[in-house]
Amino acid sequence: MSRNFHAQNFDESTKAKLEIFQLYARTWLPTFLAPLKPTWKEVHVYDFFCGPGSDPTGVDGSPVRIVQELLDCRGAWVANGIKVHLHFYDASAKKTQALQQKLAPMLVSTKNVVLDVQALPFGQAFPMSLPTLKSKDAAKLILLDPCGVNFVDEDIFRQITAAPVADFLLFMASSYLHRFREVDSIKVKIKHPDNPNHVHRVVLETFKEWVPAGKKYYLAPYSLKKGKNIYGIIFGSGKMIGMDKFLTLAWKKAPISGEANYDIDGDNHLTANPELSLFKVSKTKVEIFEARLREAILAGKCPTEQDVIEFCFDQGMLRQHAAPVLKALKDENRIQYTYKVPKIERFEMITLLRQIAAG
Repeated sequence: MSRNFHAQNFDESTKAKLEIFQLYARTWLPTFLAPLKPTWKEVHVYDFFCGPGSDPTGVDGSPVRIVQELLDCRGAWVANGIKVHLHFYDASAKKTQALQQKLAPMLVSTKNVVLDVQALPFGQAFPMSLPTLKSKDAAKLILLDPCGVNFVDEDIFRQITAAPVADFLLFMASSYLHRFREVDSIKVKIKHPDNPNHVHRVVLETFKEWVPAGKKYYLAPYSLKKGKNIYGIIFGSGKMIGMDKFLTLAWKKAPISGEANYDIDGDNHLTANPELSLFKVSKTKVEIFEARLREAILAGKCPTEQDVIEFCFDQGMLRQHAAPVLKALKDENRIQYTYKVPKIERFEMITLLRQIAAG
């Protein structure tokens, strides 16, 4: 796991994951830098495995992409009196020196931005960052791309998810999860999936088990395939709006499943959904979701608009995917509601109407 990842040209999967992070930063930064009534005075962006800023061919890495997105909404944070802190850490002094040289000229005339580039391993950088991560007066975006699985264990995960107003994206390669799953020194023990295509779904389930009981936290996976290798992104947020933004991005990138750049279920589609095997017909993820949501509403498990949204998010679906189900139930006079798509900005009660059997 000591391979110098940044000494090699970024492959297509790496470029894809960098694009996803950049696109998420593009939606995240304006939300926290230009609100009508900001409730925080600071925004902190963390990249704990930052690298030198590019591959040998000059393809931009995550820190450069973050700065590019920041500059695209230049001035918004100044007008609102918000200070932006960019924290880029890497164990290699050579890499951080190269990154400093790339970023300093980009930010030379930019006000209210603090550039913090340090040669620190994760084991030092993360504890040092905890006071800010725990602050309720700062919004945080956290990027973790460790090229391994031995950094984010249950303790680190719980500290990240406990951070208020903080979203994170964790990148990992399934090859590490498979190759090192029986090694005693590996802290993160993940059950090996029957279908290797589903490795990041299994990781997601492990992370869900790590969320403290009674705490509401939103998690979603996204998988990238390059040849025989599968790379994954695990997204996390304590806020509905964060999950909404990530799922919107994921479904734009993967309009069939919203979670992979390949056919993640493939020939195992029926096996993954045994309730459908009786009919010997392959249904789409959307169709399966619609059946489940309908059943949940009629069973009284989603009595409010918020419950419907949370059901969508738990299934990795967009709020918009609930609209056809709600309309059908309303047309059948089974429920009453006044909106077309559940909205995060406000919640409204859905009144279930009991259907009385004739006779």
